[in-house]
Amino acid sequence: MTIIGSIQYLARSVVFGGIILTATMGSAYAAQASADHDLDYWQALSHTHYIEEGSKGPILYDFFDPNCPYCHQIYTWLQNPIDNGQLRVRFIVVGFLTHSSKGKASAILAAANPLTALKQAEMGFTMTKAGPEGGIDPASGAVIAKMQDRLHFNKSRLQGKEFEIQGTPVASVPFLVYRNGKTIHYIFGLPDNAQWRDLLNAS
Repeated sequence: MTIIGSIQYLARSVVFGGIILTATMGSAYAAQASADHDLDYWQALSHTHYIEEGSKGPILYDFFDPNCPYCHQIYTWLQNPIDNGQLRVRFIVVGFLTHSSKGKASAILAAANPLTALKQAEMGFTMTKAGPEGGIDPASGAVIAKMQDRLHFNKSRLQGKEFEIQGTPVASVPFLVYRNGKTIHYIFGLPDNAQWRDLLNAS
C-alpha cells in the first residue's frame, strides 16, 4: 500500500475497572485505491458480517466493539448524517475489548433483527464501576459458539489491516474505512474535525 497521508495525534487512555482503553485521536491514513490490495480490501469488507444503517449516501465501514465507549461516541455522531442521507454505515461488530464483549457481539449478530439489537446496545450504553457496558445482554455460550466464525472473520479484517498499516498485531477499535474518489481512507480512533468533514464528503 502506498501511504499518501498520515496524521498522528496523542492517544487518549482511560482506565475502567482495571481495563485500559486507548483511543488514538485522529490517526489517519490514505491509500491509493488503484493499488490492487487496497481494492481487494475494500471489496473484502463487503463480505464481512456487517449491519447496515442508512439507505443513501456513500458507504462507511465502522469496526466497533459493543463495550467500546469511543465506538459509542462515533455511533452517536453518525446518527445525524445517517438520518440526513449523507452516509450509509456498515457496522462491523467485533467482540474482544472486555470479558462480556464477545457475548454482546454474538447477541447482536444472532438477533432476528441485528440493526434493532445494535440500536438497543447503543441506546442502553452505560459507564459502570466495572467498565463500559453496551446495553444488550450477552448471548448464551451456545449462541457464542455459533457466532464464533463470524466474529473471527470480522476481527481478521481489522487485525490484518492494522498490522499492515501500523505494524502491530493488536487489534483496536474504533476503525473507520471509507472511499473518497480514487482514495481509500483509514482512521484509527476518533476522527478530528478535518477528518470528519472529509468523511462526510466521501464519494
